Amino acid sequence: MRRVVPSLVWLILGSCSGLMHAQQTAALSGTVEDLHGTPQMGALIELMSPGSGTVATAISDPHGRYLLTKLAPGRYELHVTAAFFLPLVRNDVRLRPNVQTVANLTLDGIFDVANWLPAQRRRADDPVDDWKWTLRAMASRPLLQLVDPDDGVPISSSAERPHQASSQGRFLLSNGDGVFGDGGPHQVLLLDRTMEDGDGAVLRADIGEVQAAGTYVQPSVALVTGYEMRSPLGGSTRLVGSFESQPELTDGSPGGGFQLLRLASAERIPIGNTLLIDVGALAQGERLEQTQFEVQPFFRLAVPLGQDLVVEYRYAMGRELQSSDDMDDLNPTLSAVTNGHGRPRNDSGMHQELSVSRRLGSRTLSASVYLDRVPYAAIAGSGVMNDAALQVTRAIADRTTGIFELAGPGYAASGLSVCIMQTLTPALSAWIEYDRGTALRAKDGLILEDLPAELSKEMAEAASVALRGRINRTGTELRIEYRWQPTSTLTQVNEFNVLPEEAYLTFYIRQRLWSGGVLPQGMDLVLETTNLLNEGDQPADSPDGQTLILSQVPRAILGGLVFNF
Repeated sequence: MRRVVPSLVWLILGSCSGLMHAQQTAALSGTVEDLHGTPQMGALIELMSPGSGTVATAISDPHGRYLLTKLAPGRYELHVTAAFFLPLVRNDVRLRPNVQTVANLTLDGIFDVANWLPAQRRRADDPVDDWKWTLRAMASRPLLQLVDPDDGVPISSSAERPHQASSQGRFLLSNGDGVFGDGGPHQVLLLDRTMEDGDGAVLRADIGEVQAAGTYVQPSVALVTGYEMRSPLGGSTRLVGSFESQPELTDGSPGGGFQLLRLASAERIPIGNTLLIDVGALAQGERLEQTQFEVQPFFRLAVPLGQDLVVEYRYAMGRELQSSDDMDDLNPTLSAVTNGHGRPRNDSGMHQELSVSRRLGSRTLSASVYLDRVPYAAIAGSGVMNDAALQVTRAIADRTTGIFELAGPGYAASGLSVCIMQTLTPALSAWIEYDRGTALRAKDGLILEDLPAELSKEMAEAASVALRGRINRTGTELRIEYRWQPTSTLTQVNEFNVLPEEAYLTFYIRQRLWSGGVLPQGMDLVLETTNLLNEGDQPADSPDGQTLILSQVPRAILGGLVFNF
């Protein structure tokens, strides 16, 4: 009996100790959002221990929420990956016994060297980079991320939630050929700052080496600065100003050179739980021998109808700025044409679009109809013309790359567009898009000085398939796309919604390089090609007797190294 009592005592103490040890567990929860405060569904959250690798994983729900339970107290690393976002690592996550720790996570978009960093674009799947890649093919469509799937409430910037102040920078060394106004070696510095209240500022400086006829001339310069201020009601005000000087661009007049000054502003205004209004304007001045000023306003209205349906109306006078989300691109595609008297052409037109999007599980369907008034068609080509030929054809040439642009006739356009996006993995999606609309077709035997008379308007079709996202095993970020339309057309179908970079076979790859103790940490290799197979080329005769090539988009190859710090 005396031996039984101590045994029972030890048994009871052991049970209590085991029970106390079992109760010494921790939990981790939070939300995953983009920089606009939009919850991100399908993000992979991994809790890592330095000694034992992955401890627990979770997938964020439609509200962006996640929960990890029954965790051992201690210090961990939190790894987050999601489609079209940069991986996020949060170090020194401390879990305390019997406490549910809250860690709210904010993700940056991938390919965002030239992104408006303090705020994510409307589409998480629209990467932007210094290669001017902006997947605007769907940017005019409404986003189902605007709607909470449970109650149909528009989701906007979460101004009521605290933000962590942060600063980051990137330095890019690149070289390439085939891009109008962006060829040769370039050095780009990007700095951004996000404040605790969610406001942010960004600065981008780009200096390019310019050569004309094999001789080095003064460098090209592009400076961009921007600021975003959040409102207590969930809206935001954004301002972006930029200046560009491109001495390599010439219209054949003595001196040459092209300068561009832009000032863009936008206001996002949520009205209760029923509407989202987006309004703003772009004011810009362009100069060759003379200066031309213009103002292009825009208006966008998004209305959620039910849990998974959004209807949107859009009006814009310019291609470049059709919503506040287009201000994400700090390095927009440069286009310059002249009226033949040393003054840039006014490119104010009109774009009206009505679109609808519906989410069906892992699939998103979008459709739209549009009416456009295009002031002129910017026709691109490659080849060398002398100054006299440039003046006769009213072309502007890039002496560094051998690419030129000239103005075709304006036209009225109408059409429709349908897109299907299918999520393949949490980080990878497939896209199929069909466009039908107006384009300009070229006749045989083109003569550049008679170009406007040799182009005719017709209805044409275009179709594209794409794979976009990230391969988690290798950390490779990619976009592979093939967009087809008749090779006899010199303008793109759905002109206001398709950037020149979206043409025929195109791919983008960004790969983080393993340092191995030799290379600097945080270095990425980036490579992009446009129209790799040179499809859609049209021969044309210039006034100086040269045979030149016109195309929807000349072939371009760009590559470089990005240093993140």
